[in-house]
Amino acid sequence: MSIFKQLVLGLLLPAIVGGGILIFSKILTFKREREQTVEGDGLSFGWLVGIALSVGYIVGYIGLEGIPPFPPREGVHWLCYLALIGLILGIFWHLSLLVRLIAQVVVSIVVPRLLLGSMFKYSWGQIEGITWWVCLAVAIFIFWNIVQQSFTLLPSGSWSPFVYFGLSGGTALILAVSGSLRLAQHTGIFVALFAAIWVITLFLQSDDKVPVFPISASAVIALALAGIWMNGYFYEEVPVVSAVLLLVSLFLAPVGRIGAIQRLGGRRSAFVQVGVIALPVVIAIGIAVARSGLFGESSGY
Repeated sequence: MSIFKQLVLGLLLPAIVGGGILIFSKILTFKREREQTVEGDGLSFGWLVGIALSVGYIVGYIGLEGIPPFPPREGVHWLCYLALIGLILGIFWHLSLLVRLIAQVVVSIVVPRLLLGSMFKYSWGQIEGITWWVCLAVAIFIFWNIVQQSFTLLPSGSWSPFVYFGLSGGTALILAVSGSLRLAQHTGIFVALFAAIWVITLFLQSDDKVPVFPISASAVIALALAGIWMNGYFYEEVPVVSAVLLLVSLFLAPVGRIGAIQRLGGRRSAFVQVGVIALPVVIAIGIAVARSGLFGESSGY
């Protein structure tokens, strides 16, 4: 596939599709606000944000890979199905907290076993496999809830999509320098989607107090990032320290609630909060670059 087709099908087209759906959701929201038929962002808005992310990625995946096989033969094939699972979960995310909790637990347990099937079959013994399974399931469940909380913990307005743009962009760069251009291209789809959402939010967000991402979008984002990171670490050559730093970066989102930072004022506190989140991502990129040997002999991590 030529570079031109990769850029159009893997970046531009997903951004247009996802951005178009998001613009439609904004128009629908403005119309409802004028007619005063609903209050808040409502279920339909959550649906459309989830659709923008999942459909945008699926369009980009098909542009890069074609229709994914079923059952998937490689870990990267599962990324398309994870986007679909995230979309389905988002549609029903308005149900009770207990239903959402059960869904999170079940999906967190199932995903590592599906995506890392070859590791369980050929690389790990029984005890090692169970240990990895438990640890990954717990990590996915906790990370999913951190993503959900980040929608309200991050600064209001366009900051939230900007943070995820930076996180996915850092992930793509790490994958590229670690020798996984294919997986970096898939991550680039999300870079394009979050960039489009960021720009659209800058111009069309009418109320900065309303989170850009409703909690129903957390499934798509959490499963996509978890799937990409697991592929990068277990099937590619992403350094373990870089993978861990990417994972923990969002755990630093609550620093914005620290009194000393809040007293800096809205804009300054937002810069500090986003800077703290970005720091482990920047360090992870530096480690991956050093590990790759681009600027001399590589060092192990």
